[in-house]
Amino acid sequence: MIGVRLLIHLIPEKWSNFELNKAYSEEKPKWIWGVGIFSIFIVIVTWYKEITTEVHLSIILSILITLTLIKVSQILFNYNKFRSFVTKALVEDRRIITQISIGTTILGIILILLGIFLY
Repeated sequence: MIGVRLLIHLIPEKWSNFELNKAYSEEKPKWIWGVGIFSIFIVIVTWYKEITTEVHLSIILSILITLTLIKVSQILFNYNKFRSFVTKALVEDRRIITQISIGTTILGIILILLGIFLY
C-alpha cells in the first residue's frame, strides 16, 4: 500500500503507461477474472476464520478485507467505467491519484500500527 504509491509519483509516465496499456488495457484482460475469484475466496476464508476462531479484534481485519470487494466488483462488472476513472486519475487530473495515494498511505500505516500494537 505504501511502496507502490511512491512509484506512482517517482515515475509517473512509466506508471501511467503500465496501468493504461498493460494492467488495464482497453479490452478487459483475462487475469482480472482470476484475481477477482481469488479475492472472493480470500474474503470467504477470512470470514470463515472470523466465525470459527477467537482472535481479539479480528473483526477489524475481516471488515477491511471485505471492503476490497468494492474495487474487485467494479473491475469485474464495470470495467469500462473503472478504466475511465483510472485514465482520468493518471492522465487528466493527477490530484485524484494524489488524494488516493495519501489515503492509501495513511491506511497502510494504520494497518502496520494495528499489526504492531493490537495483534
